[in-house]
Amino acid sequence: MAEEKVEIPKGITPIWLSGTTISMFNLQEMNEENPIKRVSCKDILADIQFRGKTSDWEPAKATFVDYVDGDKPKEELEVLLVVDEDNVYGDNFYLCKNEETAAEIIEKFTKKDETATEGEAAAEAQEEEEPRPREIVDPDPINRPWQEWEPSEGVTGVKTAESIDALVIRDCDPPLLKYSMSRQRRYFGLGGRFHDVDHVESEDFKPYRDPQFKENTADKELAGPGISIFGTRFMERESASQCVPSTEEAATQTARYRMVNSMVQYAPIMQETSEDDKEQLEEAVGDMLLRTLPLAEDALATNQTIKVFEDDLLRLGDEETLGNTSDNAIKEYTSPFTDINYSKNKIISAIDWMPDAKGVVAVACTEMASLDEQVEKDGQVRNSHILIWNFKDPIHPQFVLEAPGDIFTFRFNPKDSDLLAAGCASGQVMWWKLGAAKDQAAKREKGASSGAGDDERVSPKDEVKAIKPYLTSTIEGSHKRPVSALSWLPAENEIQPRTGRIVAPTTHDGISQQLVTLAPDGMVLFWDLRQKKEDKNGALLWQYIYKINVSSVEGLGELSGCRLCLSPATEGEEVTHFHLGTEDGELVNGSWLLPEAEENPSHVISSHAAHYGPVVSVQRSPFFQDTILTVGDWTFNIYKAAAKEPVIKSSFAPTGLTCGRFSPTRPGVIVTARADGSVDIWDLLDRSHEASLQHNVGPAAVTALEFWGDGSPNLQLLAVGDQQGTLHVFEIPRNLRRPLPNEGALVDALLKRELARVGYMTSRAQFRRQELSVKEAEDEEKKRAEEEQRAKAAAEEARARELAEAEAQAAIAAGEAEAVLAEQAKEDEVTSKLEPADEAAEAQYRLLEAAFREKVGLTVPEA
Repeated sequence: MAEEKVEIPKGITPIWLSGTTISMFNLQEMNEENPIKRVSCKDILADIQFRGKTSDWEPAKATFVDYVDGDKPKEELEVLLVVDEDNVYGDNFYLCKNEETAAEIIEKFTKKDETATEGEAAAEAQEEEEPRPREIVDPDPINRPWQEWEPSEGVTGVKTAESIDALVIRDCDPPLLKYSMSRQRRYFGLGGRFHDVDHVESEDFKPYRDPQFKENTADKELAGPGISIFGTRFMERESASQCVPSTEEAATQTARYRMVNSMVQYAPIMQETSEDDKEQLEEAVGDMLLRTLPLAEDALATNQTIKVFEDDLLRLGDEETLGNTSDNAIKEYTSPFTDINYSKNKIISAIDWMPDAKGVVAVACTEMASLDEQVEKDGQVRNSHILIWNFKDPIHPQFVLEAPGDIFTFRFNPKDSDLLAAGCASGQVMWWKLGAAKDQAAKREKGASSGAGDDERVSPKDEVKAIKPYLTSTIEGSHKRPVSALSWLPAENEIQPRTGRIVAPTTHDGISQQLVTLAPDGMVLFWDLRQKKEDKNGALLWQYIYKINVSSVEGLGELSGCRLCLSPATEGEEVTHFHLGTEDGELVNGSWLLPEAEENPSHVISSHAAHYGPVVSVQRSPFFQDTILTVGDWTFNIYKAAAKEPVIKSSFAPTGLTCGRFSPTRPGVIVTARADGSVDIWDLLDRSHEASLQHNVGPAAVTALEFWGDGSPNLQLLAVGDQQGTLHVFEIPRNLRRPLPNEGALVDALLKRELARVGYMTSRAQFRRQELSVKEAEDEEKKRAEEEQRAKAAAEEARARELAEAEAQAAIAAGEAEAVLAEQAKEDEVTSKLEPADEAAEAQYRLLEAAFREKVGLTVPEA
């Protein structure tokens, strides 16, 4: 049964106050015992002005504005606040709109307190009148005489003292038995050792009669003949014992030290310095100041005295936002889209919105297989699907397009949503016609809305049938590696087959019939939906109409392109220009027409390193034709056509980036997806060192992003696909989708300023390289001169050493000659004294010695 609604009295306004407001206004002490309190109207109006709609006082703002109390000024007015703990009027507090109601409430609670006080006093008086219970008092509980109980006549028993004495345990007369047990000290604390044995010797323990256990003859007489009684007879008696621990009273007290006030004072040890030491110290300090003064003046003049180890970006605080904070958060526009048969546990590799329909988005689902699984299934036919979802049915896809392999890229025709082209993992390109399927879906919806019978209806799952491609290119006339990028050519220009030149369009309905594809095999292929032929069996064959091979600038191989962006120009040479990102992290600017005036023409105009890993996104800004966004590794870069270095480079993200897109409505907003399942939104006019907003999509990595291409600032949707096959559709908050006043000019000025900075840094780096080369040349010249000088000094030193050695050899030779002459003179003197036979032997010896000296080069010079 519904509770009756209590009518709110006139002059009372219920209000709900949260815990924050209760703490701010010090209302914690209000309860049943203290239910009322005066609150300043000035403080309440200040809180409403500061917090706005979020203030708890805001619903009753009129009460505080119109509140009056006689002639009292507005600043001194106080409204009466009352606690409503039982929520009688629906909230936890209520206000008094005027002083008359406040006086009635105060009088009501005053009477209630007086009634409660009188009731308590009557209860206490009644308690005092009640008679106290009767107490039995012993006249002398301590000094009463001992009265021993004795049995009366005719009653068997013993006196109390005797029964107590029988319970006392006393020692017996024989001496007590003493037992002593000992053990060697080395066995203390040792545990038992248990082990298995082969056999166990067992012994039988037979009962035997102890000769010392003699027969009790006294009891045998009582037992009767033929019965032997052994043992000692004990007298049975009733006894009891009680073990009571001994107790004693003791006390202890810790030592107490008397507290006294004390102090100590000390003086530093002063070391006296001599006058010489003082002069040396003053001279050293003066020299130091003279050396550092010019450096300090120069640093102050050039404003270089900064804290080099301080991070300036940490001092940038979060800016305060005005209005409701809920308008600044990303919200789910619809429930997530997933299909248990086609997209669950698969990777969403590409997303595209149907151009001429609202609330229709298509996704490509690929298998999530490891390298080993891909190698094992290589060569097998594996069908993949493109799911077209309608917001009207988030459970079942509206259309299912079947492909003969995994699809990594696809695009609707921007002018005709009935045409959809896609690139396959086998390198083939295919396209579908969706006109007939759309007609059938419209008829089906019309029949369902007309109220057909339940027997004729079928579930949407049974209605969905896979649509085969209208045409698929041949394997021989396709890419050699998976198609990684696809784009429709503008309808204003057409490619001439085999030459690639721009010609006037042959169609006048404004619908493009040509497209371009890119793959890591280094080829860029151009296709025409109308260029098809039949083979011998009558089957339609579709091949590319023009092909170019994009080679590296160094000529070391083909460029592995993975992302493509065409030029939006419709006239001039830039019509044929394109930008592509490679697997090596390069950003390449090229043209599909070779220049005629060059000797070694190439399709690559310029190439420079953009990222450390593969480039996952390349997109041209929808507001500035010369601005390119690239995403790869952990950063995104913004390039201008005239710069080889990025004009803006983001900080490193905590995880790798998977894709990125420009906002279609705001020139300074960029959205990037991360591998940890988050989406970052960067507002370059707000801050450039970190993302302005971060939203966590889910636990799986985000693999694809795409904006709804309506371009309306009133509603902007972002489709996000993850690694588990789930499609999320988010609504971008108003402050990130509505452009600021003159935002285009502000972003253009920002990019030009950064471009000038990059140009200045490039010129300074070139100038520094020239300075370094000049310095290296001077160092080489100086080094060569020093080497020549050292070589000349070494040659002079060697020549002096040779002269000294020659003089020493001459002196040695002269000394040896003198020694030989002196020896010959001595021998001649000895020979003159010899006999004739000895003289002949001596002469023969001298001839042999002379021959030996001549042979070894020790000839004696003639005097």
